[in-house]
Amino acid sequence: MIISVRSLSYDELKRNLSQDDKIVIWSCDTCVKHCGIAGMEKMTALEELLKEDGYNVIRKELISESCQINLAKKHKTAQEDIFREATAIIVLTCEIGYQCVKTVFPYKKVIGTAKTFGAGNFSNRKGPILTSPFESTCLEPNTEGYTLTNLVENFNMFPKFFDADKEPNPEKITITVDGKPLEVKKDSTLLDELLANRIRIPHLCYDSSLGSIGACRMCLVKVEGKRGLIPSCCTQVEEGMNVTTEDEEITSLRKSVLQMIIAECEDDIQRSRDIRYWMRRYKIKENRFQLPKKNETVDDSSDVLIRDPNRCILCGRCIRACANLSGQKVINFANRGSNMVTITGLNEPFANTDCAHCLACVHYCPTNAITPKSISKKISGYPFWTLISYPKKMASTS
Repeated sequence: MIISVRSLSYDELKRNLSQDDKIVIWSCDTCVKHCGIAGMEKMTALEELLKEDGYNVIRKELISESCQINLAKKHKTAQEDIFREATAIIVLTCEIGYQCVKTVFPYKKVIGTAKTFGAGNFSNRKGPILTSPFESTCLEPNTEGYTLTNLVENFNMFPKFFDADKEPNPEKITITVDGKPLEVKKDSTLLDELLANRIRIPHLCYDSSLGSIGACRMCLVKVEGKRGLIPSCCTQVEEGMNVTTEDEEITSLRKSVLQMIIAECEDDIQRSRDIRYWMRRYKIKENRFQLPKKNETVDDSSDVLIRDPNRCILCGRCIRACANLSGQKVINFANRGSNMVTITGLNEPFANTDCAHCLACVHYCPTNAITPKSISKKISGYPFWTLISYPKKMASTS
């Protein structure tokens, strides 16, 4: 991974902006995210800071790999009207990603926020570490690695994200969850707020970077005054809302959804981290459903990826990641109802599509139905991003 550290203070950022600017916040979703200075959550935090100070943020644009100029161009084309209106682009990327954005938007005010020091990896104990510094840093290669703290202290950088400079003050409302009052941010989704307050709610199709589609039905809850069970990922919090996250009916439904997924997919899917956790949580040892197992052909035509449709649970994460983060739209749903499947291109092998090999689909697949060819089968039960972030932990548990 590429190691970058924030190089701009919040006050310096504001000095580069005008109150009349129409601002797009642009973020990479790969290396710099793991360095703690990018990603959807960081874009949202910065948006809140800027809006509180009277700036006009018109869009947040998340891209799988900002250092791929072809992906940056696709995002520009996909949001042509927005970028035509924008006057400033704040870039949460490495320096290479910043140069790509500058190249794609030569007549816009593009503001970089990070300094890139070289290549490294992720340590369980130290977090991101720099092991192969650029020559320009005058640092010696070091197998033990330089931590982000080392780089901050030696190069006068900033240790955390912009929200550490000035805490945002979002408007709060009060709801009741399982009989207890809870303060939450106004205009946020119920699932986001439950998770932020460490209330564990199962969810397989939702990710805050990709948005909500309410497909998996695992995050269903009860809200007083509303009929039936509702998906918390698609529900906005409201003042006085009374929420039940666990009872006999909810638990029974979640167990049924899990059992149907397991019954239909190959047995190896039970090694997937999220599914395994909830199987243990709900004490699922036997499956009451007997469904025909998927028996589809594994697609290993690509030089980079393997797609195993027998592990696919139709959550749609890969489709949204490919469309929204990569801008490629290579993966899609086909057919309807019980015949629904995911396909690549026009139902053709991966190798024959316009796949950019950005690995966005891999990062977000919860069951490793799409994996890089370089990843060992022994650890295929873990989402790809955990293999990148926690290699020692994964190796010890495989």
